[in-house]
Amino acid sequence: MRAPNRILDLDELETPAFRQVLGQMDELTSSDSISYLHPSKRWEYPWALERAQLSPRSGVLDAGCGASIFPVYLAKQGYRVSALDLSPPSGLDRVHGVSVGYVGGDLGRLPFADGAFDAVFCISVIEHLGFGEMAAALSEMHRVIRANGRLLLTTDYYEDANASIRYEGEGGPFPVDWSFFDAERLQQHILDAPGWRLEGELDLRVDWERTKPVMRRFHGYPYTSVGVTLLRV
Repeated sequence: MRAPNRILDLDELETPAFRQVLGQMDELTSSDSISYLHPSKRWEYPWALERAQLSPRSGVLDAGCGASIFPVYLAKQGYRVSALDLSPPSGLDRVHGVSVGYVGGDLGRLPFADGAFDAVFCISVIEHLGFGEMAAALSEMHRVIRANGRLLLTTDYYEDANASIRYEGEGGPFPVDWSFFDAERLQQHILDAPGWRLEGELDLRVDWERTKPVMRRFHGYPYTSVGVTLLRV
């Protein structure tokens, strides 16, 4: 039995539940010229949906959406979707015949009311913030989630958060210039953030000798991803 909060497992991409979600997202992405589905998020999005425990018509926020197809996919499932980014895509929801509340803004100053959402998805975004910005973003996401609502958060994870690593895939190589997390940094900056409680067991075991070459082949980087579910308390 897999722990609910865990490291990316590429074998899960072949499970029926993951294949169904990814197939629908791929179909949506193939029908427009705007959206994308990043390789690492092929695990992160289905994992987050599995953990979110959404009800019909739940109100959700994709915090740091970019031009991802994920908000459109959520709207297609009947959820009430808002999506925030510094430069949100224009008209992507209309292309697919759904309504997404795209908003331009900063994770440290969310333009939403207190308790506005049942769940917030923050998928491989937090690592692109400085540590002070991370704290502000977690505080703001706490504010806009209802009591006992969930934050589904994923981030890049590596054996040593202070290591220098390089992308070696198509278009590379180049050095990674954003943060990534190891167990200590994850605990300090995410799990110990005030107002949150980890929901369920956390398993951070990684065979790095095996994982690094596998992940380089998968998306060009030696790191993997970790997903955690935080309850607002």
